[in-house]
Amino acid sequence: MPFELQPTLEGELLLLRPLQPEDFDELYDVASDPLIWEQHPNPDRHELKVFEAFFQDALESGGAFVAIDRKTGKAIGSSRYHGYK
Repeated sequence: MPFELQPTLEGELLLLRPLQPEDFDELYDVASDPLIWEQHPNPDRHELKVFEAFFQDALESGGAFVAIDRKTGKAIGSSRYHGYK
């Protein structure tokens, strides 16, 4: 049985589901805060063009998720597998 890279995972506080192109605007609203990236290796990821490239790469990876706050229904972040292939 093959490993499913993008299951939907639900908990009491959080829903993780496969990242979709239509998640871009809501996720960029969160990611556009420069303080989030201040200590990240890519501190300019809050810039639109940089985030667009990051988001596209995440979609193409086949293993990216969007994190949804179950209480508000809003995207609060994303995650993905790194180096799994």
